[in-house]
Amino acid sequence: MHETERKGSLMYGFSVVLSAETASFRDPGAQLYHETLPLPPVSTIIGIAGAALGMSFKDVWQHFQVNEISVGVKDVTREYRKTPPGKGLDLWKYRKIVSKEVRSDILKREFIFRPVYCLFYGAKSADKLKQLHSAFADPAWALSLGGSDDIACLEKITDIQPMEEVVAQGKDLTFCLIPGNYAESFSFDWETISNIPTSTTLELPVVKHLPIGFNFGSGGERKGARYLSFTFLKEIQQLTKPCTAYRLEDEIVPLVSIV
Repeated sequence: MHETERKGSLMYGFSVVLSAETASFRDPGAQLYHETLPLPPVSTIIGIAGAALGMSFKDVWQHFQVNEISVGVKDVTREYRKTPPGKGLDLWKYRKIVSKEVRSDILKREFIFRPVYCLFYGAKSADKLKQLHSAFADPAWALSLGGSDDIACLEKITDIQPMEEVVAQGKDLTFCLIPGNYAESFSFDWETISNIPTSTTLELPVVKHLPIGFNFGSGGERKGARYLSFTFLKEIQQLTKPCTAYRLEDEIVPLVSIV
């Protein structure tokens, strides 16, 4: 049961459901062990939109800034697959240059198995979303969830419609990308834990400091320039502190702006 309160402010938005056999969202600070984030970060959500529009990452980033388009994401694997996503570990051999000498090394890449994500795009004006909405119906390039091998399948696109601003807490935002550090503002969902047939480990929520702003070089290279903390809640965790979010049909999700 949702524990939301209406705030009254409206945005317009739509959602896109993508599935894949594998997905991987590398923590920017990772080195030889590429641990995946639980959900696609803001940069990936916007990058997917760029593939649909046929734009470079720099161009689509500027497009989102100019049109003030916000983004969000929710893991809906359990709804579509009737089971949670799995995880695996891949070994990659790569070459690196050390003092003009080429050497090979091995890195470990964590990946998510058979995930399904619902991506949200919102703006104050419906007109600012029409180009992007049309692009998802007929993407210019292949859509992927992380790496180029993680090809995504388009499952569903909703119509552009009003999104009502709400105050969410409890289990409303479980499986969502939540802006802010809520590591000390959560509790365990003991009802869910008691119904899990196998033993489970009690852990703190995952909190990561991720880029929401970039400086772009002349060759298209980018470097993080502005960062924000994000919290990822697992199935057995719930918020004890209110968080601003938006309702689109039956889903409630926080939206993140890069402006």
